[in-house]
Amino acid sequence: MAIIIKTDNPNLLLDKIYEGIETKKIQKWNVKADGRITPSPLLWRNEAFLKPQIWVEENELRFGLLKRKNRKHITTKLYTFFHVKFVEMLLANFDTDFSALTVSAAREAPDDF
Repeated sequence: MAIIIKTDNPNLLLDKIYEGIETKKIQKWNVKADGRITPSPLLWRNEAFLKPQIWVEENELRFGLLKRKNRKHITTKLYTFFHVKFVEMLLANFDTDFSALTVSAAREAPDDF
């Protein structure tokens, strides 16, 4: 259930995402000290995380879903919320920074749950 973004400059796109969240231009998301991203609304905060990875040779920025440590399973409702809201944020703010975006239906690198 990874989010895979095709972009000419994955490093720049990731920097823009972080900057947008940090400056509050992009709301409803928080960045943890290690770079993981989680929603800011209390209901979803820290329930899981989106961890970015840059795949240079593929020109991809990938976000893998990570469950919190004491969570046994990732529910359909949880991963659906994370993916839909994150894709919505990307399209609303960075649509000119990438050429394609895919959300995998099954576990895919860099997912970790």
